Amino acid sequence: MTGAGETALLQAEGLGSVTTATGPDALESLTRLGVSLAGELRTLVIPDRSTVSHLVELARATDRGSPCADAAAVVGWWDQRADHPGSGAVLNVTVACSARWVLGVPPTRERHVEVWRQWLGVADHGPRGLLEMAAPVSSGQTLPGLEAFVEDDQRSWEALRLRLADKSSRWDWRARDSRREAALGLATRCDAAELYESLRLGDPLVATRESFSGTVVTGMVTAVQGRSVVELTLDHLACRLREQTEVEGFPGFPRDLPPAGSRTPFVHGRVTATRVAPDERLVISIGDAIVRPGPARAGQRLTLRPRSIDPRQQRSGRQELHRRYAARRSWLSGGAAPTPQRRDVPFDVVVAAAE
Repeated sequence: MTGAGETALLQAEGLGSVTTATGPDALESLTRLGVSLAGELRTLVIPDRSTVSHLVELARATDRGSPCADAAAVVGWWDQRADHPGSGAVLNVTVACSARWVLGVPPTRERHVEVWRQWLGVADHGPRGLLEMAAPVSSGQTLPGLEAFVEDDQRSWEALRLRLADKSSRWDWRARDSRREAALGLATRCDAAELYESLRLGDPLVATRESFSGTVVTGMVTAVQGRSVVELTLDHLACRLREQTEVEGFPGFPRDLPPAGSRTPFVHGRVTATRVAPDERLVISIGDAIVRPGPARAGQRLTLRPRSIDPRQQRSGRQELHRRYAARRSWLSGGAAPTPQRRDVPFDVVVAAAE
């Protein structure tokens, strides 16, 4: 996808055929490939995030009565799902390659699709080349837990189709979100960011890397106070686990961590305090600790990470938030003030807010 308006050029490939269209009707290339609300959910493969922005410009300029109106609505949905880390609706091959492999070059170079195209040995510089790049980066065993994103993508797709099929609805995907839809949309994006980061900590390589930044910490049990407080003396001073953070621990080193969402953490609780001992080692206290299958013992090695996110609880929380916003009386006007919380927010959302 290059240019905009009259100079727009869109090349697309699907089902073994390549189509090209130019100008304001460039979305015709997607229509010829069967991209419509009547079909199944399709994955958009792109070289970078700016490609989606150019597609959205074309989609918003497409007339509602145009033969490309369906394809335009799908583009709008792709743009929305691209803000959800872990979603399978949009595959940014540059980001996917950077997340899977390290080339040993300056990080700025890994942000360019040409570098990855050369490294993967892909000669085609068009849409066919993108599909060739998508094949190796998508192969192999997937990260456990990603099925939650597949379910969310499918629910979102079905919701879009129902809303656009409802002739009595005045909703237009081109219009700005209402306050209610903006709040609910931000909640889904933040939930996706938190769940994706939680799942990544179940990858031994990622967990080992994060042990140097302090998101994952490892050390020896040096004190057990009663049955609900465990003190851990860490190997390093780096620790990003703040007080009141819910954590879960497993025996061994970061490389030994099981996939996120494991039903049997050795210990789980919350960080109650951190201090630096006289020997200049960091000591972390875990309160309200529940240890399974038995009490922790001094000298035992444990690795801690933030407690795994449960996608079912997230979904339940969003349903409750939807119910509250749908109520006639504002739930914000009564009751106690909400407690401020720190949450992971998708980077693209942060950039959009700053603009």
